Amino acid sequence: MDKEIKDLEGILKVITALFGKLPAYIINSEKEYPVKIIALKNKALIINTNLKFPNRDRVLTVVHNGSKFLAHFIVAGGDGNGIEILTPAKIQITAASRQGSRVDTSQIQTGMVVSNIINVNDVSKAIGFDDKKVDAILLAYRTKLAKAFPLSSIFFAGRMDNRLRLMHHYDKDIFIVDRKEKSTASPAFFPFDEYLRIFENSKIADSFTSEICVPIKYKGYVHLGYVQVLSEKPLDFEIYKQIQTFANAVSRDIISTGVFQESRDVCQVMDLSMGGISFIHAPSRSFSRSVTLNGTILFDLNLEAGKKVTIRGIIKNIRNQETNFRVGCQFYNLTEKDVEVLEDFLNVGKEEEGEDAALSTENSETEDPSSEVSTEESSEVVGAVDEPGDPFGAAFEESLPAEEPPAEEEPNQES
Repeated sequence: MDKEIKDLEGILKVITALFGKLPAYIINSEKEYPVKIIALKNKALIINTNLKFPNRDRVLTVVHNGSKFLAHFIVAGGDGNGIEILTPAKIQITAASRQGSRVDTSQIQTGMVVSNIINVNDVSKAIGFDDKKVDAILLAYRTKLAKAFPLSSIFFAGRMDNRLRLMHHYDKDIFIVDRKEKSTASPAFFPFDEYLRIFENSKIADSFTSEICVPIKYKGYVHLGYVQVLSEKPLDFEIYKQIQTFANAVSRDIISTGVFQESRDVCQVMDLSMGGISFIHAPSRSFSRSVTLNGTILFDLNLEAGKKVTIRGIIKNIRNQETNFRVGCQFYNLTEKDVEVLEDFLNVGKEEEGEDAALSTENSETEDPSSEVSTEESSEVVGAVDEPGDPFGAAFEESLPAEEPPAEEEPNQES
């Protein structure tokens, strides 16, 4: 079924519809690695990768409805520290196939379970409402922070402001030692030039030359707010580490209030790979609320005694098994720490990136044959995506997108 899209308009439609919503990978030395998509801007894709390449050609992939999309790009620029600007050349469409093998849990660990499931949409909704417990925690932390750093603040809201949105897309904290000396900037943190653009559009007085801004995250994935410290004199790395610890403490205490309604169901894991997982879920009330086809969920994966990782994934299929449901979930941009723990547990090398559990032929009955992507016209490709709107917002021109979790559908519960 190999097809190609070569016209720029068609290519951009596919990139807009798929690459901002689905887990994306980049090919290097014939292996696929997760890649961070930052934005689609001025008809070019901006990515973040730590991989080294022998040339300026790049191939990014996503899988959707049984089809694999291989987007070919040429590097047009970047900062030399992982941020690359890619101009599209063509998109190839082929049938998706598994690249890595799954491991049946009976072969490695009989007690693996999934717990504390929550839909990403519910995380965002939870902080959009006034909550006295959360307000009390924020007040206490703001008071404590102000004593140590008078020029500080804590931003916490249901909607991102521009600063938080950009930290989310670059996936980096802001640590500006001296705004007037670019040589003091580190590539490990938010891009210096991008920060200057933020500063110019902010209401921060010109007398401030140093800033530390660390996101407050829900379990390391969903951005809830940030802790910000400003200074007229250079701030050092030790202060940054203090603010990082402070932001983690804010997150921990807010989660402990129970404002995020995580499922209490404990689900047995059936199989696991570096790309995905399948588990058994009872038809409970939390199941109908949290587990929806194509929905993005967060959950704790308990691997063995004392070893746990938090996973973000997209639900690719739901199979009715009479008394329970078997859920196939594809991992989506896991943190480096969680990836390392999984690799160690499964005893695989970093180069072995598996496809998600949902691509198995035994689960193919959950895929709707009528929803397969038609490749005759690029507009049909876009139409096959059940996710309305532009995941990159207005990123074609100026702004970068807000985080928008994939649109959700009702689960396929046919036997």
